[in-house]
Amino acid sequence: MAVKKRTKRKHAGSKAWVITRQIFSHIVRIFVTLFLVGVITGCVVVTAITIYVMNFMETDNPINLDNVSLAQTTIFYANDENGVQTEVYRMAADENHIEVTIDQIPQYVIDAFVCTEDKRFYEHDGVDWIRTIRVTISALLEGGSQGGSTITQQLIKNVTKDDDVTPVRKIREIFRAIQLEREYTKDEILEKYLNIIFLGGRNRGVEAAAQDYFGCHVWELTVPQAASLAGMTRSPNSWRPDLYPEENMERRNYSLKCMYEQGKLTEEEYEKYCAEPVVTVDDSDQEDTNDTTVQTAEGITSYYTDAVIEEVIADLMEENDWSRDYATSRLQQGGYRIYMNVDTKLQKIVEEKFLDWQTFSPNQLSPNENDEIPQAAFVIMDYEGRVLALVGGKDEKTQSRCFNRATQAKRSPGSAIKPLAVYAPALEYNYIDWSTVLLDEPVMEVNGKDWPKNFSGKYEGDVTVVYALRKSLNTIPVLLINQITPQKSVEFMEKKFGITTLVKSGSVNDYGPSLALGSMSEGIYLEELTAAYAPFGNGGLYYKPATYSRIEDANGNLVYDNTSTKNRAISEDTASVMNRLLRQVIIGASGTGYRANMGDMEVIGKTGTSQDYYDRTFVGLTPYYIGGFWTGYDTPAVLPESQLNAPDAVWKTIMSEVHEGLEPKQFELSDEIVAMEFCVESGLAVTSRCTETETGYYKKSALPGPCDMPHGGDEESSSSTTEGGSSPLDAPVVN
Repeated sequence: MAVKKRTKRKHAGSKAWVITRQIFSHIVRIFVTLFLVGVITGCVVVTAITIYVMNFMETDNPINLDNVSLAQTTIFYANDENGVQTEVYRMAADENHIEVTIDQIPQYVIDAFVCTEDKRFYEHDGVDWIRTIRVTISALLEGGSQGGSTITQQLIKNVTKDDDVTPVRKIREIFRAIQLEREYTKDEILEKYLNIIFLGGRNRGVEAAAQDYFGCHVWELTVPQAASLAGMTRSPNSWRPDLYPEENMERRNYSLKCMYEQGKLTEEEYEKYCAEPVVTVDDSDQEDTNDTTVQTAEGITSYYTDAVIEEVIADLMEENDWSRDYATSRLQQGGYRIYMNVDTKLQKIVEEKFLDWQTFSPNQLSPNENDEIPQAAFVIMDYEGRVLALVGGKDEKTQSRCFNRATQAKRSPGSAIKPLAVYAPALEYNYIDWSTVLLDEPVMEVNGKDWPKNFSGKYEGDVTVVYALRKSLNTIPVLLINQITPQKSVEFMEKKFGITTLVKSGSVNDYGPSLALGSMSEGIYLEELTAAYAPFGNGGLYYKPATYSRIEDANGNLVYDNTSTKNRAISEDTASVMNRLLRQVIIGASGTGYRANMGDMEVIGKTGTSQDYYDRTFVGLTPYYIGGFWTGYDTPAVLPESQLNAPDAVWKTIMSEVHEGLEPKQFELSDEIVAMEFCVESGLAVTSRCTETETGYYKKSALPGPCDMPHGGDEESSSSTTEGGSSPLDAPVVN
């Protein structure tokens, strides 16, 4: 019995052990299961988060600093009166941004930003973990947020515009910063950062801010000025030195303290710089400004600058096949450097003369039926196509890029077209010489009336070419254009003299004899008319007018060369004969441009009056410059009587001051022309039988024969013309 009981107890103990093992096994399985579930869940979560972050990371499209393109300010330069190249205008879209390279930025400027914004910049790999952890804990414990971003992270934020306040964005920024530091040097990152950082107002980058606030380049900043900029990065518009100098001083001194604590300044320097006041360019005395000071030119643009802008846009359109809107946008944002041809001294003279009403006729205030006063424009050029001065209207200019009468108004040149359309081609093709005799009489009838009429209302019979040009007769040019043909005249003006406004198709075109009198379908630009006269003073060469010489990009690379190339318009001997003929307009008896005479300073030129006296023009040349003047109403109307002979007088008023101090000179003439006497009656070379003679200028290759008229008699002139040609488009009376 006893044995049985022990066996039973042993069996019961064995059963308890089995149960215990089973329970333990279940617990282990549950734990393992839970562990595996946790691991799997963790992996899933981590994988999901990783995928989520990586999707936002755009790792397949890493940041390339070389391709970062910001709108950059375009700057216009000109030589000042001392020949120093100076900024005269700045053109920007929404922001003022001027790129500089790291070697143009002084070390103390770099130190100011690094010490203030990221003191471990040269030690970390894109992320300052110590600072990041400290800021994160502080944010969790105290609430709110503090700046914990490194310079690299700030650069990423500025480049990507990714500034959402979310953990995902911060993680994405960290990954990007690490990636950026692996691919670029510290100097490359700093250069881009200092060029892209927003510094208040419209200023992006240290160069734009230096110019705006302190009127200097970044390499000219003082240490306190550098600290002023470095101290304002957290809240640029609230700490601007020009608007909030006290607040900016507090931030500046904080930056100086950072520089001192990090060994970039001595204690003496720190105390000295902190004691200096914050002085911006608006507060400083500008009387002693040196040549390197930047002129931001935020105000109204001059007519000259307007003309440059329009010419640059047109050239960018043509060169790149861009639309006008796109070319304008690129000019505003492309960071170009435009080098203007303006002579600032001459521009100032013309502008001041146009502001002085005494420059013009006493009746210059006479309004027309639209209550407009007579307007005016003036252009000065040299003999290689450079436009040196330009004004497109009287009185003070009140808005930028307004209508420019010097470059945008197409008006009738009147008789100022005759040298271009008639006399120059006729001389070039040897249809005429200085003293060819032609018949001054009506060429045809128009609406039952003789046409054309001369300004005097009279016809004078046989006259020489020089007399016809001197008196600005209308009949002779019509005779000559019929002989040349209007088609050849149009082609000559277009190809030789660069006239772009000629109409060659349609029911109303310029293929009529009235073209010889300046009656053009659309008119002509004053700038083009002035440039077309250059061959008469430089030996026959034409240069397309240019208000600027070249366009460079922000790095100084040539984008567009606008240097005008020379083109042979007329032969040198033709140019010299034309030069002497146009001299007669100024000094000859009853020359229509006699008011432009400047004594020992030789002047040649031509007046022009349009039909019904709506326009008055004078283009005059000296050995130094070419000047073109126009006056008339914007809405065509008859000019006041006292205006009718004003152009040559106004021209002299302005050009006399332009030439002040210059040595009197005469034009150089070709060796292929000769001065010789001619018989006024026959136009041929003088013989002993001639009674009335003058001196003329002739090509050696086309000298007139000896006079064969007995005693200067009444025989038929040896020269004649044909009358043919098409009917006139209209019938102006011009002078």
